[in-house]
Amino acid sequence: MIETKRLLITEFEKKDWKAVHEYACRADILIYEIWGPNTVADTQAFIERAIAARQVQPRMLYEFAIFLKEEKKLIGGCTFRKKANLEEGTIGYIIHPDHWQQGYATEAVQGLTHYIKTDLNIHRIEATCDTRNIASQKVLEKCGFQQKNYIKDHFEMKGTMRDTFLYAI
Repeated sequence: MIETKRLLITEFEKKDWKAVHEYACRADILIYEIWGPNTVADTQAFIERAIAARQVQPRMLYEFAIFLKEEKKLIGGCTFRKKANLEEGTIGYIIHPDHWQQGYATEAVQGLTHYIKTDLNIHRIEATCDTRNIASQKVLEKCGFQQKNYIKDHFEMKGTMRDTFLYAI
C-alpha cells in the first residue's frame, strides 16, 4: 500500500470493478486514452488481469486503485509497467472526473513515483502523454518529469493519428 496525505493507493480487488467502471465507460473523458470506453466485461477483465499480474515473476506490471483515504472511495487508478531491461518503466494514471482539479492526480503520481524509486529501486520513470492533454502535462511537470521527446504521428488512436510527448524523471 502507498499512502499519501489524502490517498491510499492499493492493489485492485475483484470488488473494485464497479467503481472503476464508473469512469472507464465514459467516452467523454477517455479521449486521450488508447483504451475505452469499456463495456462491463472489459472492466471486469481489466481487474482480472491486474490481479493476475501480481503472480508473474519477475513482476512487470503494477496496477493500483487510488482511494480517498478518509472516505475510502475509489476515485481512479495508476499503473507502473517495467520495461524488459527491468531497470526502468512507464507510469499512467486516471482520476474520475468528479475529482479533477483537486490535486489528486499529482498526489497519486508523487506517491507512485516515490514507491517505484524507493521500494522497486528503479530510477528512470517515463510517461507518455497526448500532446493535447494539457492537464496531464501539468501533472507530470509538477511531479518533476521533464519533456524529453515529441513524437509526431506516434500511432493511430480512435481513428486519428496521435502526437505524443514523452516525459521522464
